[in-house]
Formats: sequence, structure tokens, C-alpha cells
Amino acid sequence: MSKNINGLFYGRQTPNKYGIEKEKARNEAINYQIFASDTSLSYTKLADASERFYRLGKRYGLIREFKENGII
Repeated sequence: MSKNINGLFYGRQTPNKYGIEKEKARNEAINYQIFASDTSLSYTKLADASERFYRLGKRYGLIREFKENGII
């Protein structure tokens, strides 16, 4: 949340593309966890998903979060 102090704005007023894409990556990981918990996946599919989420995590700074949640 942004603050207006003496006429100066601190923080972003609207989300930028990076923030939007980071949130999309987070939501994709959540949806993947739900999907993976309900189905039986082969090791190949697990490895492919892990690689995809590793690349997304590296791009958007989500590696730690993805590791903590067992996605990668």
C-alpha cells in the first residue's frame, strides 16, 4: 500500500507487469499443487513441472517460496 507523505508518494500506485506476472506464477504453482495432489503423475511429468517452476521461480524471485511449498 502506498503512502502520501508531504505530497510524496512512496510505493507503486498500480502494479507493474513484473508484479502481475509474479502473481500469475504464484497462482499457477497453487493450481499445480491442487492438480498434483488429486492425480498420479509420472516421474517425467514431475521433472518437467519441477523444471518449469524452477525457471519461473528464478525469473520472479520465488525459488525459496517454491522450495518451502514443495513445488521444486
